[in-house]
Amino acid sequence: MLKTMRQNPMIAAGILLPLVIVVFFVLATAIPKWLVDPPAHDFLFTVPENRSSTPEIELRFDVVNNRLRVRLFKTKAVYGTVPKLYLFDHETLNVREILIDLPNDTEAFENGDEIDLAEFVNRRISAERKAPDGYEIRQPRYRNDNLMTALFGSNRRYRLAIHKSGAVIDVPHPNNNAYYYYNVNFLGWLTD
Repeated sequence: MLKTMRQNPMIAAGILLPLVIVVFFVLATAIPKWLVDPPAHDFLFTVPENRSSTPEIELRFDVVNNRLRVRLFKTKAVYGTVPKLYLFDHETLNVREILIDLPNDTEAFENGDEIDLAEFVNRRISAERKAPDGYEIRQPRYRNDNLMTALFGSNRRYRLAIHKSGAVIDVPHPNNNAYYYYNVNFLGWLTD
């Protein structure tokens, strides 16, 4: 086989050139991750979840004066979306849902009343798109999983990622069966 390849350099080029190109693209995507420090801050975001029956309470999440505000409003909507609060953990690179205890009695509060989430009462949150360590969150966009889906357009996913100096870290969906993030509302980076 080596003799055949020496006698026919075009065959050797036809075999080796695609391999060199594949190695080049693998290195081009891997090297930025090796050279850039991993993220140093968690961040919070919400994603609406469609429900056939919504609770009588609507939640609104805001960051005001570097603190998370969760406000309650009464609603009569039967169908719609309910926002779920998620935390991206920079150490494990995973996402977990923050469960919120809602009051059972809707008469016990006024529209706009706030509830405290014990986990975030004393935490500072920066609502800037760029974290203090330089990572930046961008709105989700379509991403193909591989070359075949890029060429033929199937199985495209709406992915969320954070970026810094060419390094891209995908934010996994907490529900492994979910294919995409849609209508993400970024709240802020936890800075302490």
